[in-house]
Amino acid sequence: SSSYVIYYLLCKDKERQKLKRLYHRLVLAMNFALVLHSVTWILDPFAVPEGTPYYFGASGTIQTCTANAFIHLTTALAVPTYYGSLILQAFMGIKHNFKEEKYQWIEKFVHIVALCLPCTISIVFAATENFNPRGTGCFVSKAPQGCETDPDVTCQRGKDIRNFEYIVGIAIAFLYFVFPPSVIISMYCWIKKTQKKVQGRRGMQRIREDARRQMMQRIAIQISVYLISYWFTCTFGIMQAIYQIFTRKILYELLIFANCVYALQGFVFAMVYFALQRLGTPTGEYVPSPGPRLGSELTVQDIRSSAERKAKYGSESTDDGRERYTFNIFDGLPDEDSPWAKYIDQDDDYSDNADTPDEGETLPNKNIEQT
Repeated sequence: SSSYVIYYLLCKDKERQKLKRLYHRLVLAMNFALVLHSVTWILDPFAVPEGTPYYFGASGTIQTCTANAFIHLTTALAVPTYYGSLILQAFMGIKHNFKEEKYQWIEKFVHIVALCLPCTISIVFAATENFNPRGTGCFVSKAPQGCETDPDVTCQRGKDIRNFEYIVGIAIAFLYFVFPPSVIISMYCWIKKTQKKVQGRRGMQRIREDARRQMMQRIAIQISVYLISYWFTCTFGIMQAIYQIFTRKILYELLIFANCVYALQGFVFAMVYFALQRLGTPTGEYVPSPGPRLGSELTVQDIRSSAERKAKYGSESTDDGRERYTFNIFDGLPDEDSPWAKYIDQDDDYSDNADTPDEGETLPNKNIEQT
């Protein structure tokens, strides 16, 4: 599944243009990490030192075990970091109306955190000889397996760095269960604050309110898809890891189930990537277009805005004059192309004096021919 996403973004001429957007570049980097992570899963049992009991296919050495576990842990931490960064760039995009020049600086920091930090953690475990056979292959453990809980068995490999393991475990829990909801709450609060700032304005207010209602509905749906898939693939594995860290025991039934679910990670993330694109296309929800308003005066600004909309986005509308618009919180369109810019940008064209006509001129509704 990850290989297909990479092929989709790199080998199709039309889709390659999407890499101009930060969202798709982060998705591409995440899927490269997923492919590498999947390879370590395949090699896991074969990398276990030959002769290790209870491991079918064990034909490696302690060096292959350490190398495979090193890459496995590094990519296991890189993937959720990239996935978590998607909601961060979504928040930055909405806040800055998807003008990437204002928040593109986060990209280099995302790559640093997603690659350098996991590598550092893996180096610590490798240097302390804590990559050994465990579970389905090689991971963080002491050798022989179970020696840390059996006083009659001496550990031949693996120094005691339990405090460091606790810190890593807490960091992983934060990455999965604290960081994404925190950014989502911040996004929601910012949008609500922006809505309050335009309350009381005339002119486009009715259109703004309808647009924002639809926008919030789309945000809720897209975030639900994002979080459910994010937590579904990792929750059981994290439960098993936390249990093992604090009890030094393995629940094999939970481990088997967690591995089966976790193995679907690439497929789930690929489906989410395409599903979010589908959720960002017209599906029958509409935003009212600024047409003539009975019982009120039209301004030159209203007429110009209506004409510009039809020229830019086409004239597709329903019988009641409601035009089709889209909104994708992860991959919004640039400012000059986004119909939603008029409803979320604090520096938009429809400011407090949006209903003030040019040079004091007003035009009665009855004198305006419908276009």
